[in-house]
Amino acid sequence: MTDVTQLGSSDILYEVDELGIATITLSRPDTLNALTTEMLTATLPALCREVTDDDRVKVVVITGAGRGFCSGADVKERIPKVVEAADATTLERAVGAFVQSVWSIPKPVIAAVNGVAGGGGMSIACAADFRFLAHSATFVAAFVRRGMMPDSGLTYLLPRLIPRSRAARILMTGATVTPDEALQLGLADEVVPDAELSNAVHEFAAQLAAGPAVALSFTKRAIQRSDQLTLEGQLEFESWGQHICFKTADFAEGLAAFAERRTPVFKGR
Repeated sequence: MTDVTQLGSSDILYEVDELGIATITLSRPDTLNALTTEMLTATLPALCREVTDDDRVKVVVITGAGRGFCSGADVKERIPKVVEAADATTLERAVGAFVQSVWSIPKPVIAAVNGVAGGGGMSIACAADFRFLAHSATFVAAFVRRGMMPDSGLTYLLPRLIPRSRAARILMTGATVTPDEALQLGLADEVVPDAELSNAVHEFAAQLAAGPAVALSFTKRAIQRSDQLTLEGQLEFESWGQHICFKTADFAEGLAAFAERRTPVFKGR
């Protein structure tokens, strides 16, 4: 029997299966899963902490319900609060904190982009480690079309994934990025027919979930900080991380499997 734990709320669904794959589903399909203040400031950050602290969780998948991934902030609910806010510093923290929560998850995160990913939704996808796109998916950062600069960390995340000039063109024109363009740019890891997205993501997530969790976590941390350190600093971090890995049961299993010429069975410890 499948062991599934369900948390979250009606706007964001959460479950963990028997493989340790946690799925966070943005669930406001009538609005293309637009983000409310409650989702931004409470529910999503809380779920990010949950997947971080739950030792059962090996991999995290973020997706959307219906025909959209996430269209960004709920304009009707958010914009009046944005316009009325007098303290810009407070506003900045409220808008951007949820992306930091996704970015800070120390486990592999896959964005299963099943439709439009706009604004903050594009930021969520860019904060993931991998992006699988359905043929119907698109990326769009329309901020400049509304007379605004991008938010939710998009000016930080996008240039880390694609060439800086291409990121600037997308952000400064508000151009829509198609799946084929995303794949060509390196913004998408895979593009598959809509009906195959769930299976493709699950297959890859299962592969990661069967891996050595501690080693994967340290690898992710090393990649995230690589452009902020010198080579010397990165070598020191790698040495420290390997020292931790040497003490894990998964390292012992990896050595034993190599000696016995078999596939290792990692336990995430």
